[in-house]
Amino acid sequence: MNIKSTVLILVVAVLAIVAGSWFSASQKTDKDKAIEAARAKFSNIQGNVLSPARRISVPHLQKHDGMVFNGDELKGHWSILFFGFTHCSEICPVTLSMLAQAKKLAEEKGIEFPKVYLVSVDQERDNLQSLKKFVTGFDESFTGVTGDPKLIKALSLQMSVVYMPAVEDKDVENYQIDHSAALLLLNTDGSLVAFLNPPHSPEKIFKDIRTVAAAEK
Repeated sequence: MNIKSTVLILVVAVLAIVAGSWFSASQKTDKDKAIEAARAKFSNIQGNVLSPARRISVPHLQKHDGMVFNGDELKGHWSILFFGFTHCSEICPVTLSMLAQAKKLAEEKGIEFPKVYLVSVDQERDNLQSLKKFVTGFDESFTGVTGDPKLIKALSLQMSVVYMPAVEDKDVENYQIDHSAALLLLNTDGSLVAFLNPPHSPEKIFKDIRTVAAAEK
């Protein structure tokens, strides 16, 4: 094979690759393009953005003040849900502390921060009084949520949250519960729009919330 033939083959191969790439791009659906655009827009988010946002059916639960917690509670404002419990040794206190500091950052800039709800995964030990004392210890505006264990589980499954006792024997003193440390960000429609993943910091939480909220406008 002479040099001209080799060059010709290489040129044809390159053209074939270019044509194949063009054809593949031209076959992308609007949904594919939207997903790619969303990924590019939120590439600096420490977590995952859902496009479209996931509608959540909130069962009849109870806030730490005894009032009803349902889907109406989550509409008209941004919200952050976090599944945890008052006897949590590390993840919950650290996460709620990060949220409280992120809220202060927002307040310093005159920006409204999402309402924060801790959904208890430990109904056996978390009564309304203990929930109130725990969450408001980080910020007076934070709300504890509890209710029937089956309804809490139903809500968690909709939000892709998994939790389970760290030990099978709950008679063990101060037993722990393994659970997700992700923050669940809901938009003003009460739909799940993003997972903000650990490790958390006040600055990162604040920036990521602002990024997602700005894209929703």
